[in-house]
Order: sequence, then C-alpha cells, then structure tokens
Amino acid sequence: MIEQRDEGYRFSIEPFLLADFANVSFGNKILDVGTGSGIIPILISKKKSELKITAVEIQKLLSDLALTNVQSASLSAFIEVICGDYLEVSQKLEVNSFDLILSNPPYRKLNSGRVNPNQVKAIARHEIKLNLPNLVEASFRLLKPNGRIVLSYPISRKSEVLEVLNRSKLLPTRLRIVYGRPGAIAKIFLVEAEKFRVGSSIEEDPIYI
Repeated sequence: MIEQRDEGYRFSIEPFLLADFANVSFGNKILDVGTGSGIIPILISKKKSELKITAVEIQKLLSDLALTNVQSASLSAFIEVICGDYLEVSQKLEVNSFDLILSNPPYRKLNSGRVNPNQVKAIARHEIKLNLPNLVEASFRLLKPNGRIVLSYPISRKSEVLEVLNRSKLLPTRLRIVYGRPGAIAKIFLVEAEKFRVGSSIEEDPIYI
C-alpha cells in the first residue's frame, strides 16, 4: 500500500517501469534520486529483499510521505529517506560507494511548456531544482567503477540524454523504448549506463503498456 496526497505530485507508470528494468543483485547499495512518495525503493525492495537503499527527496511534504510509506511497509531497516537537494546531499555521501542509482527525474526543461502553478508538481515535472547534466555529474561521482545509473525520460530527449551520459563517461549499456500500445508513438524510454564501460549498448525489445 502506497499513500499519496489528493493534491500535488502523484506517481504514474514510470516507477514500475524503472523497477522492472533495473537489474539488482543481493548486496547492492542503491540510491533513488527524487523518490517522491518512496515508490521506487519500495518496489525494488519487494523485487530483492534486504537491499540497502538511500532515497533522496528535495520536497519535505513528499519526503515525509516517503518516510511514512517506508515505515508502513516495514522497510525502515533497509531504506533511508533523506530530505534535501540532491546536489548538496551528493557532496556528503561517500564517493564511489553506490552500485546502482535510479531516477525518474523532472522530464521538462525549465523554459519548455507551462509550469504547473502547484509548486510540488512543478518541481517534480520541470528542471527547476535539478537538470539532466547536474544529475548525471553528481551521480558519476557517487557510483562505484562499473556502477550503473538507470533513468526514464521522454523519447523526445533521447539524443540529449545519451549525449550527456556518454560525455560524462557513463556509457549506455541497455535501452528500452516504451509504447502505450502497438502502433502508437513512443513517449518514454528507459536507459541503463555504466561508469567507465567500454563497448556498445543493446537496445532491448520494446515494452507495450
């Protein structure tokens, strides 16, 4: 059971897609950036038990909700919720310490599209507090050599995301396109990139919602 607010940001399908796409192993140390209500760490914990997961959320209203959900799921011993700006929190976390970083980040650039008047929704959807280059740069610092980052983004930003990852020495290993149904235009893609990887990426079979 995941509690959400009637008002403000509410998760959609992306956390389920990310949790399914991510390969996790026993003993992995995992970081979730922009955890919202804590949905991704809880899903990952149900996928593989007793993983150590750190969940960062900048908005106190959401981080409090994440903490409530983690406690309700009896996962407090495994999931730590931190309220703070990821760029600041990342400076306090141990360098080269995480096996996997996941994020369902703000999709829209700051100056693109209408910004929601609801501040909670606006920060979750637009790159007001965290943009793609900063997310990737901070994550590179925290990942172990050969550690992985898994992201979901709109298909319209695919080239940009792959370019930023490659430039930051986080080389894409796996990619999956997500469709609403056969024949529909793709809207989302999932990508896994590995720190210091050498080699080519694999585009996996698409998934249809």
